[in-house]
Order: sequence, then C-alpha cells, then structure tokens
Amino acid sequence: MAMNERVVELLNRIKSSPDFSYVVFDSINATNALGDNALHSVCVWGDLESAQLLVSNGINIHQEGELGFTPLRVAVDFGHFKIAEYLKANGADPASIYAPERFDRERNDLHLKKLGEEIEALEKHIEGECP
Repeated sequence: MAMNERVVELLNRIKSSPDFSYVVFDSINATNALGDNALHSVCVWGDLESAQLLVSNGINIHQEGELGFTPLRVAVDFGHFKIAEYLKANGADPASIYAPERFDRERNDLHLKKLGEEIEALEKHIEGECP
C-alpha cells in the first residue's frame, strides 16, 4: 500500500530522531532494532493527531517495541491518556499496559550498533570526508 504525503512527512520527522535515524521507512510498519514503530514515537511525543494519522493508515497498534512495550503502554507511561483512549477505542489491548518489561539484549546491542554507525557517519560528514 502506497503511503500518502502526510504519512511520508510524518515518517521523515520521526526519522530525524536518533532512535529512528537508521530506519528505512519502506512501510508504515517499519521498526527500529528495538521493535519500536512510528506509533511508539508519536506516543512519546503526545501527538494525538499523528497517532490518528498512523492508525488510519494501517500501522500495527499491537507492535511490541523496546522492553516489549506496545504503543498503548508508551502512551500511558508518558501520561498521554487521550492517545491511550484513542488506541483502546481502535483495538489496542488494555492488558498490554500491565505486561512485564522484557529486556532483549540482542535487540538492544543491535540498536546501539546502528546508532554508533550513524554517529560515525555524521562525524565523517562534519569532518568533510563525505559529500
């Protein structure tokens, strides 16, 4: 399914954040190495309009990301209750709010490796080694 212009703009904004800088958004459901998708990000920001845009365009609202947290859990943890209510009204499982944290060392190590590669590329760019 082709992404509309507003979704592409939002995904580009999310890509500008460090946790998503290495993600190729070839799909609305692309994730970073931790498993977070774009909905996790807008739930941290508290951006209800962006959450609605992503959900209406088919993002996975059940995606388990860092520590096994779903977007609903993230919205609640950050105190964004309007987003949480919206997600629940659109099928998010309320039980996910209370799911235990699950640290995945392999995913975490991969995420840190990819962030390190991004930092190295930026350093080379700053030093003028890359166009």
